[in-house]
Amino acid sequence: MAGAEVALFAFGYPVSIGVITRFVPVVRERRWKWLAVHHLGMAAVIAGCASKRTTVGVIVNTGWLALSSLWYAAGGRSERAGAGR
Repeated sequence: MAGAEVALFAFGYPVSIGVITRFVPVVRERRWKWLAVHHLGMAAVIAGCASKRTTVGVIVNTGWLALSSLWYAAGGRSERAGAGR
């Protein structure tokens, strides 16, 4: 089972962290494909934590997945965002 965990983490962490570093533009510009990639990465991390039976890891990463989804849903460009350009 260790090989599967390594594969999940090796995919999940770089992908999700890569999107997190640009998360504000992802939200503002409604980059839903980037959000989908982030969700795939986070799902892999959560699955890796679950397979290791790391409850704290599952809780923390699931919490971030939910929070980032809510942030995306609440975000986006307002009508004023383009003003002054």
